Amino acid sequence: MTFETLKENMPHALASVELATIRWWEHQMHWWMDAYREGLGTRDANTMVTAFSSTKYKSYRRIPEMLASSFD
Repeated sequence: MTFETLKENMPHALASVELATIRWWEHQMHWWMDAYREGLGTRDANTMVTAFSSTKYKSYRRIPEMLASSFD
């Protein structure tokens, strides 16, 4: 496969994936990058990403303090 072939195929590949799926993976990658920036290894990073991505919120009107403080 050449770079030219990749450039030709990319629009078709992106069109075949739902936007919600792309956004979900983009968020996942941010969590992984944050874990690696903190110096975590693969296992610890996986644990952190899994814990963060499985958080269920009890209210749609507010976010937990822990999450809100990460934006400061």
